[in-house]
Amino acid sequence: MSPFFQIKNACFVANENKKIKNFSIKIEKKGNIICLLGPSGVGKTTILRSIAGLQPIEEGEIILGQKLMSKKGFSIKPENRNIALAFQDSCLFPHKNTLENIELGLERKGINKSLFCVDEIIEIFQLRNQLKKYPHEISSGEAQRVSLARTIISSPDLILLDEPFSNIDQILKEILQKKLKAILKKTKTSAIIVTHDPYEAFYLGDSCGIIINSKLVQFDTPYNIYHYPNSLDVVNFLKRGITIKVKVLSQNKLKHSILGIINGK
Repeated sequence: MSPFFQIKNACFVANENKKIKNFSIKIEKKGNIICLLGPSGVGKTTILRSIAGLQPIEEGEIILGQKLMSKKGFSIKPENRNIALAFQDSCLFPHKNTLENIELGLERKGINKSLFCVDEIIEIFQLRNQLKKYPHEISSGEAQRVSLARTIISSPDLILLDEPFSNIDQILKEILQKKLKAILKKTKTSAIIVTHDPYEAFYLGDSCGIIINSKLVQFDTPYNIYHYPNSLDVVNFLKRGITIKVKVLSQNKLKHSILGIINGK
């Protein structure tokens, strides 16, 4: 059975000096969530933009539901992909109030029926008191919640979220993380979420990808990445464990000095 979504050996171009090459990930079934982790400026947002069809890829393929979305020299238009992208900066329409911005999600081309009613989404994201306010009258955290609500209500095949909780305070963030995960699982909506927060990624993701120095260095379950990081780069990024110099003495092992990784429990 083919994966619901996959990227095969893609090359993403952020600028002339920054490319992510040989990038491959997949979502096995609808409703699964991938989280992409990495330092700022590594190219995570570029990956989301390319999946959404906002910029081309130089190599490889992007496939959704067994339909080719992108390859070199070919790209389906963003409006024909049934993919929704919510940027870190909320990108709300300044001449529309909160309610009108949310309802725009229902107007997306090709949507037959939303999986949620507007009132339900308003309650989930705690926006009842902001409905008549315009983007310049609400906080950045509230604007992020409006953007999330608009994205969810559009009922896409795939949701792309770029640092969706970066402007939201910690207590509310934890509440919304639980609600978002429950929504995605209930509706079997797949998502790719970019974050710099390992705890957020490990909670939300069925699989996680670590991107360091413009390379996907590990793609695995949160458990395996946390307990079995595959390189010193991953250990340092997660700020996990300590390293010591060791020497392997067994005849069946390498006979030179190496860096050993000890994971504390």
